[in-house]
Amino acid sequence: MKISVIIPCRNEAGVVDHLLESLTIQTKKPDEIIVVDSASTDNTVECAEAYSSKLPLKIIKVSEKGSSKARNSGASEAAGDMLVFIDADTILPKYFIQSFENRVNEKHFQAGSFTQKMNSDNLAIRAGAHFMSGYMRLMQYTPWPIGFGCLYITKEAFNAVDGFDESLYIMENYDIILKAKRAGYKIGIIKMGCLASDRRYRNNSLRQIFQGIYGELYRYTHGLRITKPIYEYNMGGEDKDNGKDTDPRKQKSK
Repeated sequence: MKISVIIPCRNEAGVVDHLLESLTIQTKKPDEIIVVDSASTDNTVECAEAYSSKLPLKIIKVSEKGSSKARNSGASEAAGDMLVFIDADTILPKYFIQSFENRVNEKHFQAGSFTQKMNSDNLAIRAGAHFMSGYMRLMQYTPWPIGFGCLYITKEAFNAVDGFDESLYIMENYDIILKAKRAGYKIGIIKMGCLASDRRYRNNSLRQIFQGIYGELYRYTHGLRITKPIYEYNMGGEDKDNGKDTDPRKQKSK
């Protein structure tokens, strides 16, 4: 299996560094890492380039905004037969790549997502992330599987379902997993403990959590596709208060 890690970025200077650092200390390195810069106005590219001597890194730039566009652009450049999409504000446990490969080889999964923990002092935010991880693991056994921002899919399945739908306003990660399920690919949610930033939820955590629940209900009652705004959402580091993303070298492996 050849693994391509794809990282969509917009204004992630000071954030994507922690993700890339966590990739340098993996027990097994991915075959390639593609950072896709989506019209950043900060020095995201320079931050990523600092890791070019430590990682099998490729950086591409797209002029259009949007996480789906960035992910699709990265996938089109990927040489791997397994695509792993990781949000820029994530820190990976050092065993991530090795454990992922072992699990996929054992279970023959072809698409799915990873459970996450929230890097937050806010109990409501941590509880919400714990609930969503459990909910995601449960939903993999139903006709309506879901996925977080960090997900994986074989290149074959990605091409078969035409990648991420760029017309969707949000929940494009849910959509691609659902399409893969309906196309007959085996879905697996992998318990991994990726550490995600709470920056999108920090100011209005309860409101954001209820917005997520509303989004879930909306997609079930309106044909599963959200192509118009139902609440405010920004990709990446639009809010420059990036918070307490910690050095991945200090994260404990479990």
